[in-house]
Amino acid sequence: MKEKLVIIDGNSLINRAFYALPQLANSEGLISNGVFGFATILVRIINEIKPKYICVALDYGKHTFRTDMFAEYKGTRKGTPEELKSQFPILRDMLSAMGIQHIEKEGIEADDIIGTLTRRFDTENIIVTGDKDSFQLINDHTWVMFTKRGVTETINYDEAQLFNDYGLKPYQIIELKSLMGDSSDNIPGVSGVGEKTALSLLYKYETLDGVYNHIDEITGKLKEKLIDNKEMALLSHTLATIKTDCEFDCQLKDCEYQFPFSHSVLAFFKKYQFNSLLKKDELFESANTQEFQYESSIEQYNVQDVEIINNIITDIKKEKKFYLNLNGGVSLFVGNKEYNLSEKVDLLNPSIEYEQFFVALKDVFEDENIKKCVFDYKSILHQLNKYNITLNGVVFDTYLARYLINNNNKSNITFEDMLIENNLNLNYYAYNLKKLEEIYLDNLKQLDLLFLFNEIELPLTKVLYNMEIVGFKIDREVINQLDKKYDSELQTVSQEIFDLAGCEFNLNSPKQLGEILFDKLNLYHGNNKKKSTSVEVLNGLKNDHPIIEKIIRYRQISKLYSTYIKAFEELINKDTGKIYTTFNQTLTSTGRLSSSDPNLQNIPVRSDEGKELRKMFVPSFKDGYIVSADYSQIELRLLAAFSGDEKLIEAFKRGDDIHALTASQVFGVDIKDVTSQMRRDAKAINFGIIYGISDYGLSQNIGCTKKVAKDYIDMYFAKYPLVKQYMDSNIEYCKANGYVKTHFGRIRFIPEIRNSNYNIRQLGERCAMNMPLQGTASDVIKLAMIRVYNRMKKENLKSKLILQIHDELIVDCEPTELDKVTNLLKEEMENCVELAVKLEVNVSYGKDWYEAK
Repeated sequence: MKEKLVIIDGNSLINRAFYALPQLANSEGLISNGVFGFATILVRIINEIKPKYICVALDYGKHTFRTDMFAEYKGTRKGTPEELKSQFPILRDMLSAMGIQHIEKEGIEADDIIGTLTRRFDTENIIVTGDKDSFQLINDHTWVMFTKRGVTETINYDEAQLFNDYGLKPYQIIELKSLMGDSSDNIPGVSGVGEKTALSLLYKYETLDGVYNHIDEITGKLKEKLIDNKEMALLSHTLATIKTDCEFDCQLKDCEYQFPFSHSVLAFFKKYQFNSLLKKDELFESANTQEFQYESSIEQYNVQDVEIINNIITDIKKEKKFYLNLNGGVSLFVGNKEYNLSEKVDLLNPSIEYEQFFVALKDVFEDENIKKCVFDYKSILHQLNKYNITLNGVVFDTYLARYLINNNNKSNITFEDMLIENNLNLNYYAYNLKKLEEIYLDNLKQLDLLFLFNEIELPLTKVLYNMEIVGFKIDREVINQLDKKYDSELQTVSQEIFDLAGCEFNLNSPKQLGEILFDKLNLYHGNNKKKSTSVEVLNGLKNDHPIIEKIIRYRQISKLYSTYIKAFEELINKDTGKIYTTFNQTLTSTGRLSSSDPNLQNIPVRSDEGKELRKMFVPSFKDGYIVSADYSQIELRLLAAFSGDEKLIEAFKRGDDIHALTASQVFGVDIKDVTSQMRRDAKAINFGIIYGISDYGLSQNIGCTKKVAKDYIDMYFAKYPLVKQYMDSNIEYCKANGYVKTHFGRIRFIPEIRNSNYNIRQLGERCAMNMPLQGTASDVIKLAMIRVYNRMKKENLKSKLILQIHDELIVDCEPTELDKVTNLLKEEMENCVELAVKLEVNVSYGKDWYEAK
């Protein structure tokens, strides 16, 4: 029995996979759906066919001997999408890791490599392809696994199956294309002869030569076509024939491969997050042998008595480092021992109570000199706080590390997700922290993220935890007054709406409101067939009926009332009179913090009613102050510093009004003649530039034509050419690398920048322009928070940092510490980073948050 050689048409298979599967991207933004599909069918081939040899044939380029013969060969094909083109290097990397031979040679196609291999070796050959051209290669020792649909449905073709489906012998595939041509390869054939006619000729005359040898038996227009196009038919015959005698280096032994796969394949699958393949343990048997042997040596204990706790403490003091996971129970790994304390009551295996366990380990938990690696540091701090314990000496948090490495992925990542992603044993919750630390630490080093992790994100966690437990005091009297005020106005506006409508209805029902507006009041709804009552629709109807203004007003007040007044009343802690928010450190791809439950970063500031809400936020100290410290135009200052544009840098150094200066330059007037409207428009231009705004976007913002907006943008860049150069350089860097970085190394992967869709690609370019600025601003305020917190702690201040809102910090200030706090905030925030443009901070304060702004 002959050994099996699988020959894969690499271009065909990756193309099929690319179009069959959604555009999967890993955390680095690298699209790899084609390679994933390729790997999936390759694994299936190995498992089902069990070949001794595998070789992958790839096209080298567009220029081949066929294009020399016929320049239009394959000339009608669309270009390969960038999202697919970028996957060929990834495919080569995977094949190299697998030890699978892959061949590409200048001047010939993958088909010719396949044809040559089928005739070079004395093997049973299996061609894997979605291209029917390869049917011509079928013989008694070569058959085709044809990918019929996507990468999962295949049909096997030998001579019998080919004749059954097409009524042709293998060599007649060439004859068929000679007559009917091939639109996909732009093989001309005989003009006017289609598949049906070509088949009828072959059934009768068998070959192209047979057709022309019996040309006199053929009559009418068909005969004319054949005679007129004989030269093209003969050319097509040559073009359609796969060469079987090409010269390239490949011995049969070169096509041997390693299976089960090595550790390098495992690492490759992890990098590209081929999770379904990672779950197939049988693929990586040899790669995991050493790890399995180590895991089998780990001693596991259930914490059942004080003696075991004493053993844990002894081990920790000896090792000076341990791994702690409080996800779904307590797991602690130290040395080569894993200790577990379940949160579930197990009568057969009684265990120590949580409180007894934590209190016993309080000293080692709080010892700065004993290193700890954890999952979700902030969550652990909150859990330990119940027992009046803190956790010091934390040197690694796998949750934070993964966020920095994979910030484009889902934010609600679980520990189990991490284990699955990294193909780790689900049975070892604490030991796997050690494995994850090794993996993520290596990733952080490779991506140059160690400074960001060690100096910003990890120390920030404790700052955020302390802000969360301090909370923000609410004045109950003020919130009660606001409740009565808004409730009264809602009643009044509701009645006014009912009077104008001539009936009462549910104002919170879009359906009922639509019926009132468009059926009862007969307001014009144009193409609005669904009778939408969205804010856009209502704004368009403002001049049509007085009821519209009332409805808009009702919605504004109703939202403030339900979202802030009523919701906050429920959230006020009865004992402390405070509201406690949660700061999300691992949510955004730019590094910005967010706030939830409730969101205190989203208190409205544009409307008078929104601003009034801030009156309920007050100091917790008697006669105290709320202090606000806000970076002034930080992203514009960063733009000046990073672009190196001297004109912009000097403007900031002089303390110029940057918006007035831009207005003067763009509108061509002296700076003293700049109107308030000009300054507002210039402000829109300045901040629009940061966000890569288009001429259309700017025209919408300032109410002008696209042409005028384009002229403004062009004038801005003409004045500050290095700004334009800097923005363009961000785009080019992102196109080349798939990501951009902040000043401190934070990475944001932007797969959109390589998308074939113009609008999506434009979005990617805007992200590439803005992220280094917005992300750096986020990093800066995080550094500032750490410095402010540490200094307040060092100086034993009673005042507390309680809130961060983008470029602003809020402090609950003890009255005698006001001068210290205002000076401290300005000093630490302005000096936390040294740039070509000095950062500027505005500090204000008041008896409540409203006054502080």
